[in-house]
Amino acid sequence: MTATLPFEQDESPDPVTKQYIDIKLKELAETAHPRRFAVVLHNDPVNNVDFVVRVIKKVFGYGTAKAIRLMLAAHFSGKSILWTGPQQEAIAKQQQIIAFGPDPNGKKR
Repeated sequence: MTATLPFEQDESPDPVTKQYIDIKLKELAETAHPRRFAVVLHNDPVNNVDFVVRVIKKVFGYGTAKAIRLMLAAHFSGKSILWTGPQQEAIAKQQQIIAFGPDPNGKKR
């Protein structure tokens, strides 16, 4: 009866070879998640809270309670993450928000 060491039975490539690195990079590329981007609401002294809540509801499709919670988070902490996802969608949502323009009833700078 002979004993074998575990590494003698291992048939995986040596971790320092180019082959091993290529295999691991391919595995990583296949399982890697795409980068995510955030749409962030910053607190400002210009737009009224009802306008901000209305824009959040229309752009993101959130209910009133969630829109108010996100607006209040920005109001009290300075910023709030409204949404995260792929870059192109984040840019589209940012442009939708910008398209609303400033609050017509907001304070003038």
